[in-house]
Amino acid sequence: MRATTLRTPNRLAAEPIIGHLLPTDDDHKRHQLEAGTRLVRRLIRVIRELARGSLHDGHEHAADLPGFRLGIVVRADDGNETYVAVKITGSVPGDLVAVILRHVPGCDPELWDTAVRLPERSLFGPEQAWFNVMEPKAAAQLLEEDV
Repeated sequence: MRATTLRTPNRLAAEPIIGHLLPTDDDHKRHQLEAGTRLVRRLIRVIRELARGSLHDGHEHAADLPGFRLGIVVRADDGNETYVAVKITGSVPGDLVAVILRHVPGCDPELWDTAVRLPERSLFGPEQAWFNVMEPKAAAQLLEEDV
């Protein structure tokens, strides 16, 4: 009697080739760029909303963002300058801090200074804060914006 050998089909020939459909390094970079753009656009919107809310009532308004919490306090008194404080709690890269401070309405990006306390209290351990003065026209425009 003769032994029969079973042959298995060539698996490579039967499987579809999908390598060209998988994401490339350029695709991953594009995804990161788009995610960064979405974050910056969201930050700009949130910064304006927080500043507007605080300008209305003089209290800190805050929002939770990926990896950190952003708080803004705007204090405006009749006849005096409009004080702005930006507080970040948590870990945020230094270049993102610059983006945040650059987009606070009516504040000169070159005039931000670090703060050791907020108007109502001292800073807690994981908090960082900066302060500046908001231009009165920018404050008025911010108050007039529709929510």
